[in-house]
Amino acid sequence: MVITSMFYLLRVTVASIAFSVQASAQVMTVEESVIVDYRPVVARVEAGDTATARSRLQGVVSKLLIDEGSVVKAGDLVALVTDATLDPQLAALDSGIAGMKSQVKQSEDDIARAEALAKQGFYPKARLESEQTALDVLRRSLASSQAQRRALAAQKAEGRILAPVDAKVTSVKVVVGSVVSTGDVIASFATLEGVVRLSLPERHVAEMAEGETVALRLPTRGGEVRTATIIKVYPELRDGAVIADATVQGGLEALVGERVDVLAPVGERRAMLVPADFVSTRYGVDFIRVKVGDRFVDAPVALSAPLPNDAGQYEVLSGLKSGDQIEKPE
Repeated sequence: MVITSMFYLLRVTVASIAFSVQASAQVMTVEESVIVDYRPVVARVEAGDTATARSRLQGVVSKLLIDEGSVVKAGDLVALVTDATLDPQLAALDSGIAGMKSQVKQSEDDIARAEALAKQGFYPKARLESEQTALDVLRRSLASSQAQRRALAAQKAEGRILAPVDAKVTSVKVVVGSVVSTGDVIASFATLEGVVRLSLPERHVAEMAEGETVALRLPTRGGEVRTATIIKVYPELRDGAVIADATVQGGLEALVGERVDVLAPVGERRAMLVPADFVSTRYGVDFIRVKVGDRFVDAPVALSAPLPNDAGQYEVLSGLKSGDQIEKPE
């Protein structure tokens, strides 16, 4: 009797364990998902905006504060162009202005005394008026010389070449000692925010829309993958291709003109995706446990690729249909 009770207890325990294992098995229902297909294209990293710094003064480059690759802020001094003829002219004008100021001061004092004498009848009125006219002419000459000096000073200040925007220097066209004329390019700049210019065949124009995202891979930098958003689609085809610009999220530290690989969206399709841990492989054949009736059986399936995608899923081409229940293998 004791042996029978022990056998019954053992049978109940084994049954409970089997039930517990079956209940803990992971089961999911297969459903179709929408997959976006991508086409690799070659693109270039281009600057969002480019600018040049030009000389507004004819002279010699006396100071150069930048080099290729330098990062500058808007308004930073990048170079100094000096015209050797301006300083002597300014010095001559300063001397002339100082002399005229002394003459004006002396004339004002003389006229003040003459006016006092004229009130007492001891100074000719005609002579006083002549001296006042001469003082007015002297004041106008002083104002003209001061205006000429300001013009020369402004011309000299044009030799200060400033950075137009926050940017990176892409090329420097001069060296210290170079003779430049008005309008000569001193340096070229590119904004720091990377813009990828895409070129896709005309048949993909329907898939290129503003706001779409693309995957960007930098093959020269260890295959780093970044995300870019299309911000502009050009309305004109170039050599049978549609051109679009995209900004890279988080900025992009790359060379201007560097080639990159871009996975651009070219269409959508429906497919069945299964987590990688639901697939088992035996003797080179892939199996998934599919529910048939009241039990699960190993069914052979065909996968689109030997490795799972970035999300850890396989795409099943055949062997499953939407609505099937599958079980994770032990």
